[in-house]
Amino acid sequence: MAGVGFELKKLFTARTAAGHLRAYSYSVIITAGPFFLLTSMVLAIQFLFHSLGIKGESAELFTASVIYSFVFSQILSSGFTMVLTRYLADSLSLGRYQDIMASLFGMGAILTVLSGLTAGAFFWGSPLPAGTKWLAYLFFAQQMLVWTENVYLSAVKQYKRLLLSYLAGVMLSIALAAWLLTSSSLLPEQAGLLAVNAGMGLMVLLLLLHIAAYFGAPEGGMNFAFLPYLERHWRLFFISFSYMAGLFLPNILIWQGPWGVEIGGTFRYAPVYDVVTFYAFLSILPLMTMFVVSVETTFYERYSVYFSYITRKGNFREIDDARKDLLHTLWFELRHIVEFQLVFTLIFLALGGYILSEAGITSSQVNMFQVILFGAFFTGLFQLICILMVYFDYQQEVLRVALWFLGSHFLFGMLGLHVFGEASYGFTFFLAAAGSFLFGFCRLNHFAGRINYFVFCAQPVFYCPPAGWLTRLVRWLYGDRYVDLGAAKEEDGYANEP
Repeated sequence: MAGVGFELKKLFTARTAAGHLRAYSYSVIITAGPFFLLTSMVLAIQFLFHSLGIKGESAELFTASVIYSFVFSQILSSGFTMVLTRYLADSLSLGRYQDIMASLFGMGAILTVLSGLTAGAFFWGSPLPAGTKWLAYLFFAQQMLVWTENVYLSAVKQYKRLLLSYLAGVMLSIALAAWLLTSSSLLPEQAGLLAVNAGMGLMVLLLLLHIAAYFGAPEGGMNFAFLPYLERHWRLFFISFSYMAGLFLPNILIWQGPWGVEIGGTFRYAPVYDVVTFYAFLSILPLMTMFVVSVETTFYERYSVYFSYITRKGNFREIDDARKDLLHTLWFELRHIVEFQLVFTLIFLALGGYILSEAGITSSQVNMFQVILFGAFFTGLFQLICILMVYFDYQQEVLRVALWFLGSHFLFGMLGLHVFGEASYGFTFFLAAAGSFLFGFCRLNHFAGRINYFVFCAQPVFYCPPAGWLTRLVRWLYGDRYVDLGAAKEEDGYANEP
């Protein structure tokens, strides 16, 4: 989130109620703005279906296509974008802007091919019309590109323009859907998918233009120079993939059970469970907002001081004082975030049951919502712990924690599906989330108590460049033009030593 911390610090420095309000509003827009806009787009088009009397399989096909695209595009792209984040950080530190823009096209090409193979396998033998399949695939592929471009947004400080890009895409989708549903001869689900594809395409284009305006044209850049990072930071790939897969796995398992509904002989989803889960996860948006404020201001300042003493040969007392200050800030901010989020969870607990009851949700499903609400609470805290450990590059332990998260959701999900039955839906999710949080918290506490050891002794003494087949491929493609950024950073570090 380069640039976010700088803006937040300026606003908090004002030390006025207005300044603090603007700071929190700014963080809300950055963390939740795109999510709200994309969600509003889908809900608005669903409302158009309802108001025009379009019900049954057409409306369900549109909803299922969008849900599958959102879920599986995030799962499949998450590992790649996590590693890409590390590559961009190293490229920025060395000023290799031409490779940054080139990597966007390279990663986009890889994910487009991956989305094509995935969609081809999924739709193979599907009875859906060819037009519906192609439109669903196109939306899926464009979602992959949007998640990729989001990685680059952290280096672009013109957030208003970026949010306006999202807004432009959303407005185009809604307007086009209204026109197509009332004036075209397309099938309703195809009209809706064509509209969201047009809006998503506009988002992809506008975001690309903003990123290109910041980094410049990729003249002479190497599109696939990031591939060795998949070898060097393979743990980051599986950390992100495991977390994202574990996040959606409970829903995917419920789809296969008695609550699952088959649409068009192709899709399966559970409307009631998915809606309840969606509203439960809305409750943790304040947590992510507060975390951005804490990490980008107070915590990062202590983190930077601690590592600056280490890398610039501070004495033991300076390093130890910085360590104590860092850990005090870490636990204080984490406790503050937990208390802050707990208030909002209790508010959702009090109001959510009433609102869902008025919307026609049964009392047993309201009870399930209340349980899932606390599961979402622990899931949000678990994500925070993973991010904090990634900050310290504690990849091996974070991978273990992420695999625990994925395995817990698979185990409890299967038990709920095949052993405990429908009465356990939601509770199995809560157990997996709470258990994962406790395990992650214990590992973070273990790391914090031995932070000097892990920082000083658990790191390799010498840089070991990747030597796998991806590295050999990149060296074959680019020859002497290829620069090992890891080695370049190490040389730059030695050159800048006092």
